[in-house]
Amino acid sequence: MFAELGHFALLLMVVTGIGQAVLFSPLWLRASLRMLTPHRASATPAGSPTFSDDDDNDGTFGQAAVKPASLFLLPAVILVLGLLAEGALINAFIVSDFTLPIVSNVSHSSTPLLYRIGAAFTPDGGAMLLWLLTLSLVNLLIAIQLRSSAAICTDRFARNALSVLGALIAILGVVTLIDADPFLRVTVAPLDGRGMNPQSQDLLKVLREPFLYLGLAGLASIFAMTLAGLLDRKIDRRFAETTRSWTIISWVCLGTAIAINAYRSYSEQAWGGWWYWDTAENSLLLPWLLATALLHCRAVLEKTETLRAWTAFLGITTLAVGWFGVYLTRSDLFAPLPETQLLPIDSTGLLVAFCLVFAVAYYLFWRSVDQMGDGRGFDVISRESAMFLNSVMLSLVAAVVLIGTIYPLVLQWITGDPITVGAPFYVKALIPIVLPLLFLMAFAPALRWRQDEVWMIGRRMKLAAILSLITVLFVSIRFIDLSPAPLIGIGLAGWVLTASLSDLWARLWRHPEYGESKYRNLQLLGPRYISMTLSHIGLAILIAGGSASSIWEEQVVVSARAGQSIQAGPYNLQYEGVSLLAGENYATRQATFILYRHSLPVTELFPEIRYYPIRGVETREADIWHGRDGDLHVSIGDRDDDGGRVVTVHYLPMMPWVWGGMLLMLIGGCFSILTRVILRFKKTGVPAS
Repeated sequence: MFAELGHFALLLMVVTGIGQAVLFSPLWLRASLRMLTPHRASATPAGSPTFSDDDDNDGTFGQAAVKPASLFLLPAVILVLGLLAEGALINAFIVSDFTLPIVSNVSHSSTPLLYRIGAAFTPDGGAMLLWLLTLSLVNLLIAIQLRSSAAICTDRFARNALSVLGALIAILGVVTLIDADPFLRVTVAPLDGRGMNPQSQDLLKVLREPFLYLGLAGLASIFAMTLAGLLDRKIDRRFAETTRSWTIISWVCLGTAIAINAYRSYSEQAWGGWWYWDTAENSLLLPWLLATALLHCRAVLEKTETLRAWTAFLGITTLAVGWFGVYLTRSDLFAPLPETQLLPIDSTGLLVAFCLVFAVAYYLFWRSVDQMGDGRGFDVISRESAMFLNSVMLSLVAAVVLIGTIYPLVLQWITGDPITVGAPFYVKALIPIVLPLLFLMAFAPALRWRQDEVWMIGRRMKLAAILSLITVLFVSIRFIDLSPAPLIGIGLAGWVLTASLSDLWARLWRHPEYGESKYRNLQLLGPRYISMTLSHIGLAILIAGGSASSIWEEQVVVSARAGQSIQAGPYNLQYEGVSLLAGENYATRQATFILYRHSLPVTELFPEIRYYPIRGVETREADIWHGRDGDLHVSIGDRDDDGGRVVTVHYLPMMPWVWGGMLLMLIGGCFSILTRVILRFKKTGVPAS
């Protein structure tokens, strides 16, 4: 009964989404007809062409705005329907309703409750429903934001944006019903389910899906406001202000999903790697890279009202690559799907919807691009130039990742031979782009807007240049046999880190406009600058940690007997033997190791080999010690021919820097969001930027 209620709620979501798309924007037809007619370009008093509207005679974005009204009802109804549908599906997993194939395919009555709830997000139908729910939540929040921002948003802009979101909800709802309806029943239910994929029986896996789809929903909001801006001819400073929070939220959510995915790879795989360039990882990385590029050019648009066309293009393309990534991971184009995602119907509807939605979007962009003059220009040596080049290089990185992802498919179509593109391709293709990207990234915060002088830049950056050069020379002399790639990585990490710290130092203690109080100076920096600095420092720490761990990694593989000691890095492991234990829905062989450092006991580690009888699958669970100078990654295998237990130990120095760097980048994004919200409500007078 609950499943039928959820099914009905899903159908009503489609109908209500169509209603929101039509009722909120009866101007769609008019706007579409207007796009087919040539526009006249106007000019500001300063002589710069504007992207102005025919019906908005004041030429601004909101001075004569009409306060949006009645924007909440349909978004609120859609969110309630989404909660009903998602609740019905989760209830079906909790009570093990095996008349639903989606439940019987990926769950079992012995699966722990937490993972049964998490299993509701993993199959195609469950994932699409989760995407719809997050999009419904964003839909309502956008309605609240645009209503409260009536001073800067016209009623027509708000209604057009909500209309686009309503259309997206309706389209994704139809795709869910066609491709993978989660509420279809079978007449004869199995006695029990097939069980959950053991690799998915992980708390981080449960957490990753909501962050991924919340990030995609945030990108959908930017997409909707971009289309509304194109229809309203309002890609300007106010548009940039309106999309700022959603760009950062999407960036943080996608970054969190990437970090979770990387740590899962690191902890679940017995060999200690954390990035494999597979389709699932690349589909997360692509929208995050373009969201980073969008962050930079959006900031330029907000500050100087330039890069309008490039910002609008990224606003559309970021969602496009995210949507395409979802299709790639949920189709069987590259490899047979995991059983948790495999259902009888493929993802053709998702691909068709992708083509239709973005064909319309790029057509609107193409019709509007000639109207988006950038007004006043900027010099080649300026912050705008540096941020624009960085966004272009980030887009090139995304293009290389996309080519590396789909190239095996294209080649297989042509030659019939399957190939795999791995790390060597990406390293060779990306180094020529990433090196200048990181070099410029350190420069950008120190440059002035509009124009700057070379000698002034050299004066500001000399300390960073000297310190990074000293770092490279020290490492290259101390470790003379190093390969050049990690050495370059450490040098660039030092360059970015010292440049960020020296610029922060100069603003706190040397800026002539600031007063004597350093706390007041810190306040005057603004959350945007502090957020950017934290993110840049986090990236530098991540690069340094990744480079160092690849250089000084140690691996030990031995056939160990009880009582035997294993040396790895500064640690000594004492193997105590293996115990047979029973888990909730698995049996395990759990080994015990006592970890020593300088002959002093530190902790105990318990790597396992688990056997899941429902699926008949065996998994190896590593145990990891996160020390202050590196990680110790321990896993066990089967018995060797000599009767000992195969033990693999990885010592990865500076690996905590990788996780710390990721965390610091995410903290930077969260800091920007939270401080902006607090400052907006408190109105302390301290600038939010």
